[in-house]
Amino acid sequence: MFKDPVCQMKVEATKLNFFYRGKNFYFCSQGCLGKFMKKPKDYSIKQKYDLIIVGGGPAGLAAGVYASILKIDTLLLSKDIGGQAADSTKIKNYMGFDFITGPELLSKFKNQLIHHHYIDHQIETVISIRKFKKYFSLKNLSGDVYKSRALIIATGMVRNKLAVPGERRFSRKGIGYMASQDIPLLAGKKVVVIGGGNSALQIVSELYKHKCKVVIISIEPLTADPVLREEMRLIKGLKVFDHHAVVKIEGKEKIENILIKDLSSHQKFKIEVEAIFVAIGFSPNSTLVRGLVDLNKKGEIEISPDCSTKTPGLFAAGDVTSVFAKRIIIASGEGAKAALAANKYLMK
Repeated sequence: MFKDPVCQMKVEATKLNFFYRGKNFYFCSQGCLGKFMKKPKDYSIKQKYDLIIVGGGPAGLAAGVYASILKIDTLLLSKDIGGQAADSTKIKNYMGFDFITGPELLSKFKNQLIHHHYIDHQIETVISIRKFKKYFSLKNLSGDVYKSRALIIATGMVRNKLAVPGERRFSRKGIGYMASQDIPLLAGKKVVVIGGGNSALQIVSELYKHKCKVVIISIEPLTADPVLREEMRLIKGLKVFDHHAVVKIEGKEKIENILIKDLSSHQKFKIEVEAIFVAIGFSPNSTLVRGLVDLNKKGEIEISPDCSTKTPGLFAAGDVTSVFAKRIIIASGEGAKAALAANKYLMK
């Protein structure tokens, strides 16, 4: 893997390359290659735009595509492309697909943006956002500062942690937070999945394919979609402890036990385990604009029907907002709407 020198996106060696001063440079798209070829000595992107989009999930990517269609001078800033949707193993009934995985769908989103509706983009973490009289100022982790007349926040959500003894110690050493390519390595082993939503039950489904001995622990009854709950009823030997909470994760060199508590009787007991998956939901990633927007009790950005916030020129889209239901198809639509609204604002 190589890094595109213009946008810092990880890319494989492809035909999109340019030989310069004894070295081959590889690019994510014809757009980034073109920028490099024009100024090989100074190929960084510019600093001022009409619109900046923060976030590279479904909402941010859709906003980028529509900004390109609307011919808005736009920069997309994100620490990655895909967001949490990249972790989805099963996406059913997204328009145009009866079934598709998260990585497959996001690959199509990404290709649409960088190959067919190119806009400037930078794979970098934004660490601060400030509002001045006529523009927004954004600083990234490298210290670069970008300015824009309008801003779309599509930063999605961040994974919740258990915050119990042993979690940090065994993180990435037996504890995972999403379905991964390592699941086949757990074939036949004792695995605990913590959580009762769609993500948790999708992980259970993947583990079951590899004949794992699975236990589900959830502080409330399973809340996943009915079709997923029905699948769980058909799994033989699956144990479900709802109304139970995790107290502690124990082990010496590796995970050995998980201590849980019955929330009704308050009794505690241990379960032998070799691996744990934590899927207990997400919290809105709205810290960057705290003070510029109104937040609800969940920390979601309050938006109007056109995705606008209390700050003129600042729009928000996707799971970071108070929009009803957290679904990829809804986030995509909200991203498109935010771009249309930003265009209307800029036209004024």
